[in-house]
This record gives sequence, C-alpha cells and structure tokens, in this order.
Amino acid sequence: MMFPKSKPWRSEKHRRLIASMNCAICGRHAPSQCAHVNFGKGLGLKTSDALAFPACPECHRKHDQGGMLTKEQRHQIEWELVDATRSALIRRNQWAKETEAEYQIAIVPLARVVHGEAA
Repeated sequence: MMFPKSKPWRSEKHRRLIASMNCAICGRHAPSQCAHVNFGKGLGLKTSDALAFPACPECHRKHDQGGMLTKEQRHQIEWELVDATRSALIRRNQWAKETEAEYQIAIVPLARVVHGEAA
C-alpha cells in the first residue's frame, strides 16, 4: 500500500526573510534569492521552505546545476547552508516556532544521508 506524500511546507514570509539575507555561499550583499536544497525534490517540486538558504542569482544557478560535486558533497554543503541560515535567523530572533517545527520534520531524510542512517 502506498501512502500519499504530504505537501512540503510553504511560507512566503519565510522565503522573503531568507531573500533579505546576504548570499550564504559567496557573501554577496542582499537581496538574495531563496534557494532550496535539491535533496528529495523532483518532478517540479521543491523541498520544504524550512530547508532553504539565501543565494545570489549566480550561486543559486550554480547550486541547482550541481557542477563538479558528488551527491554526497552536495548533500553535505546543503546541510551546512541550511544550518548556517537557521543559526543566523535564530540569533536575530527571526526563526519562528512554526519554522522550527517544520524544519524538524523536513530535515530528517537529509540528516540520515549526511550523518548516517542512525541520525
């Protein structure tokens, strides 16, 4: 029996907040674009907005194209970018309780890949 996948969490307010930050990859001053991790997406669907980070247009394009990185390297970098974004917003008191709740759900599959099945 197959269970339908739940829809990823969406928050325009959260996406705009992320886009107001400097690029997490190269540091270019805001505004940025709200980039999502590529882990777990497909068929035109993005992952949860809780797994997003700020990226300038050039870095966003390079991230989505993948470049010369292995899947494992990409997943590790995505983990680090989301973690840095989450930390920065927590320090600024702009990481909402709802965002944290959604993050705790959405991060589990990526954590298993980055940190091993026991994560």
